[in-house]
Amino acid sequence: MLSQMTRRAHLAAVLQESPDAEVQALANILEPSGVSDLESITTMPLKHTEAAEILQKASNLQDPEYVALLYYLHRTGRPYRSCHNIPFPPNAIIVPPKALHTPQFRCGQYTFSTHQSHPGNSSVQFYNPLTHSSNTGTIEAIWRLPLNARLHTFLVIRPHTPLSPEDQGKAPFIQFPGLLTQIVDAQQSEQVIIIEPIHIITHLTTFPRPAGTYGIERKTLIICTALNRGRR
Repeated sequence: MLSQMTRRAHLAAVLQESPDAEVQALANILEPSGVSDLESITTMPLKHTEAAEILQKASNLQDPEYVALLYYLHRTGRPYRSCHNIPFPPNAIIVPPKALHTPQFRCGQYTFSTHQSHPGNSSVQFYNPLTHSSNTGTIEAIWRLPLNARLHTFLVIRPHTPLSPEDQGKAPFIQFPGLLTQIVDAQQSEQVIIIEPIHIITHLTTFPRPAGTYGIERKTLIICTALNRGRR
């Protein structure tokens, strides 16, 4: 179901962002209101003057961040072009090297925040469109930037680091899958994953545990996905 939702979101973005008049006409037939429910939580339409104002206020992305964003866009089927890859062909869609860094955003009735802004709202279960699997992690950054006359939101996630099978076996949760609870390393991963709001499944309940808990000689984090309640 999550994979299907992601494909629908990407199709909506491609239809709405295409410069081809015939494709735009098709988008209006498929979505008469002009914006689908899936698209509305991922992108917002912009006038050219609004896009320019956003970029004026935005701050530069670091080179590794910009490369990671381009990689994500290309892997999800959107052939945007790097601002460094010149000369530009006609009708090229350029990814700006700047973004607004916002501490939080709302998705439906829920608020999601960066870890620095609100640790409780930053822990999430999410669908990774590059691996077609679900994972858990912490929102490190939230970027908003204009792409082809739409304001897009991207989330930078640091996934939780699993414990070794030996340490996982010391905790009781693996024996009770119905609890929807697992234990992970409290140390943040060095890996980063970029997703969009449509890929968020649910907030997590988290419970930090000191070293020595369950005989595990390192700090750990107990995470629970029961807040989902079957919504996604």
